[in-house]
Amino acid sequence: MDISSIKKVRVGDYNGYILTYKSSKLQIISDLGCNPNLLILNGQQLLDGNTTPEDLKNHTISKGDFLAPFPNRISEGKYTFAGTKHQLYINEPDRGHALHGLIVDKKYTLHSSDTFDGGVTATFVTTMDADECAGYPFNLEIAITFTLKECELAIEMSGKNKGSTEAPFGVGWHPYFTTGGKIDDLYLTLPAKSILKTDNIKELIPTGKKQPNIFGTIKKKIGDTKFDTCFTDLEAQSVLFENIELFMDNQMKFVQAYTPDGRISIAIEPMSCAPDAFNNGMGLQILKPQESITYSFGIRIHS
Repeated sequence: MDISSIKKVRVGDYNGYILTYKSSKLQIISDLGCNPNLLILNGQQLLDGNTTPEDLKNHTISKGDFLAPFPNRISEGKYTFAGTKHQLYINEPDRGHALHGLIVDKKYTLHSSDTFDGGVTATFVTTMDADECAGYPFNLEIAITFTLKECELAIEMSGKNKGSTEAPFGVGWHPYFTTGGKIDDLYLTLPAKSILKTDNIKELIPTGKKQPNIFGTIKKKIGDTKFDTCFTDLEAQSVLFENIELFMDNQMKFVQAYTPDGRISIAIEPMSCAPDAFNNGMGLQILKPQESITYSFGIRIHS
C-alpha cells in the first residue's frame, strides 16, 4: 500500500491536488492562487480554510491566500518606482488601499512532483505579465513548492523577474490556524520585540515608527486580545500557537497577526516585507532582470 501520493481533484469549479503521506494530508486549490485550504498533520487538522464554492470564489477573509508581489497593503494603491508613479486597483474600498497582492486568483500548473522516503513534494508555477495588472507593469514567474511530511509542511515561494527592468517584490502567506474551538483560552508565543505603529487616518499603514510588543514575547494566553498587528524585530524565526509552530527563514522579518470575528482561529502571517513596503521600503526586495529569490516557511506540530 502506498503511503505517499499526489492526486488531482475537483473542488467545486476549481482544479486542485491532494498530497498525502501516512495520516497527513494537504489539499491545494491550484486554480485559485495555489491556496492550501486543508491541512492535516499526523491526524490533527490545523487550518481554518475556505471550503464552500462561494467562500473560495470570494476569498473570504483571505483564508490561506499566498501574497505577492506584495503582502498586506499598499496605501491608497499608490507608489513610485524608478521615477514612475503607479496606481494599483483598490480592493479594500473601506480603507482605500490595495490589499494582499495580485496572485490570489492566478491559475498554477503542476511543474513537478515526487514521493520519497519520508514524504511527498510538489511544485506549482504561474506567471504575471506586465500588462496583466494595473499598476504593476512587470513580468514575474512565481513558483510554490510544498513538501509534506508526517508532522511538517514546508513551503518554498520563489519569484523571478522575467522582464528587462527592475521590479519591486515581496511575499506573504495568510493562513488561519485552529484547534477546533475558541482561541481565547489558548496560548500564543510571538517572540517579536516590536510592533509597527500605524496611521490613525490611513488605517493599518505604518507610520515608520515602532512600539514595544505589549502582548509580550513569551508564552501567553490570548484571552480577549484583538490583533490586526504587524510584529517585527523577531527574536526567533517561529511563532507557536498551542502545539502548532509557524516557522520561517531569516528573510521573513515581519509577522502579521489577526483575530477574525468568531475567534475560532487566528491568522499568523509570515511576510518578507512590511505593509506599504512599495512606499516605505521596509524589507522590500528589488529584483534585477532575470534575478530570482526564494523564501521558506511552513508549519510543524509538536507532541
